[in-house]
Amino acid sequence: MRFLLSLLLFFPSIIAAQEITHINADLTGDGVPDRAILALDAERDDADLLIYVPNSDGQFALRAEAKSVVWVGGIGQQPELSVTPHGSLQVISMNESIGRNRWHQTLTIAWRNDMFVLAGYTYEWYDTLNVSENGKCDVNLLTGKGEISWGEEFENKSTFRTKSRGSPIDMWDREPPTECFPDN
Repeated sequence: MRFLLSLLLFFPSIIAAQEITHINADLTGDGVPDRAILALDAERDDADLLIYVPNSDGQFALRAEAKSVVWVGGIGQQPELSVTPHGSLQVISMNESIGRNRWHQTLTIAWRNDMFVLAGYTYEWYDTLNVSENGKCDVNLLTGKGEISWGEEFENKSTFRTKSRGSPIDMWDREPPTECFPDN
């Protein structure tokens, strides 16, 4: 019970939302674990991302809050959090059961210039009825370099430079780089 009370005191933003998942990891590179939480707002089918870092007195403080950062599917399609070997946070969302068009999206969030920025965007898709309708788009938003591949065995590849750049995660509008979806 004491743990629950301390959690509510340290993380008041999740009181109104339902936690989907969380991860503790050193996201700022200072050697001290931070905490990232994906929380479902009861009014939407999206998840908010909350990132907490410890302050000088050892208490956690909300450092970034990105509203509606990813879509939340049903059972088996809940978004996930992971950390790259370099310490960047990854927010992974997917559609693995609705319709014939399936997809995975990975947002890579890095600590840069004293803030959390969207540093990478990866989107993979496939059609369950047409094996040649699949692809992957991977963009480094810090450098602007990207690659898109498609086809039955990803035999078609193209590199590009995007004007989209990494911005603070709490300002992301869920609009992927247009180069990932050239036909739209």
